Amino acid sequence: MKEWDEATALAIVYSNTRRKKRRDDLVTVAGAMEYLAKLYGSQKAVAAKAGVHPEMIRQFLTVLRLPKSARDLFQSRLIDSVDVAKELAALNDPKEQTMAAAAMANTQSKDARDIKRLVKNGKYGVKAARKVVLDAKPGGLNVFVLDFDDDILDRLRREASKQKINVADLVRHIVAQWVRMRSKRTD
Repeated sequence: MKEWDEATALAIVYSNTRRKKRRDDLVTVAGAMEYLAKLYGSQKAVAAKAGVHPEMIRQFLTVLRLPKSARDLFQSRLIDSVDVAKELAALNDPKEQTMAAAAMANTQSKDARDIKRLVKNGKYGVKAARKVVLDAKPGGLNVFVLDFDDDILDRLRREASKQKINVADLVRHIVAQWVRMRSKRTD
């Protein structure tokens, strides 16, 4: 376990709760939060000091309740989602938590609830659960993740509101226009 001091722990908590993409893995962030909770006497005090909601602190700390083999997957960032940690922690059996974590780390599907349900009800092992989830996804579906700064996101929201569509549809429309324009230039 890492040795902490207050300034370092606060810096880790602050920097990893203020941006969309965390710099540190969940185990490190949760470890800093745990250290601060012991230092300040409560998770609520950590939340107040860091300027975040107490629920966020509680959610991050769920990763520390997982078995070591599951935590290792978070530490190596093969799994990097607080939501996945919450879903895994909801499984009471450490063996199930480990199996579901392994399924998450080794699958293209990142829907923790689906894999957790399949492993929990005992019908499937890790590999079978992963296959079932992947087979259930619609064919030909491509997912892209776009990271916008706040200014661009606000502009997209305003434009989508003007056009009375949601932001995802607006982005899809903009990308489709761009692809059509580029393909006309190359023809």
